[in-house]
Amino acid sequence: MRLVFRAELIKLKRSSIWLIALALPLLAVITGTINLANNPDALNAGWASFTSQVTLFYSLLFYSMGIALLTATAWRMEHRGTNWNLLLTGTRRPARLVLAKVVVIAVPVAFMQLVLVGGTVGSGVVVLRLDGAVSWQFAAVGALSVIVALPLIAFQSMLSMLLKSFAVPVAICLLGCVASIAAVTSDALHPLSYALPQALNTRTLNLGSTAFAGSGGLTGADVAPLLGAALVLTATAIGLTTVAMRVIKLR
Repeated sequence: MRLVFRAELIKLKRSSIWLIALALPLLAVITGTINLANNPDALNAGWASFTSQVTLFYSLLFYSMGIALLTATAWRMEHRGTNWNLLLTGTRRPARLVLAKVVVIAVPVAFMQLVLVGGTVGSGVVVLRLDGAVSWQFAAVGALSVIVALPLIAFQSMLSMLLKSFAVPVAICLLGCVASIAAVTSDALHPLSYALPQALNTRTLNLGSTAFAGSGGLTGADVAPLLGAALVLTATAIGLTTVAMRVIKLR
């Protein structure tokens, strides 16, 4: 397992994946900064208003689409030449390979969240000159969102493994983002927010936020269902990907 994981990490060092992980959270910080600077009367709750503005579009679109782009980029090299043969001969257990891919892709996803939190703090202090300090909950939500992102990483890995196209898995993720907006904002479709990986991302990133009514906070009652759903979806996606690899790629 260590050798497979190390090999996947080496691949990341040579890819453009880090540019994606840097650009999207910075775009969210810039957007949030502009929104707050242009609406000081309406958004007058200091750090609470600023963090909510940063995470608003980031949670709805940027974060999940960033994960789709990172995953498609990570799997793209496997479709070139004889890379699949080399990849499959490196391990006798497809499940280990799938798990290694998911864990390795989670590394730049965690980097995205570090950039988001660090960029938000930097912009709030230097650009907006907000009083006080940002709530520790913002950093905690950033860390929690990496764990909750695992289902989307796993499902996008399955799509990017099965489809040679770079754009199709990303487009499917975009459709999921649209569906997740409906699930998060509609009472009738609310149960779907536990079944859609994109919706889990949106709900987690908005814990404690003022952008959505009833977003919840960092309490056991709000966090436990999200973590439970993420665990079930991740295990399901990894299982399906492993089966698909055995049936399609190893036949």
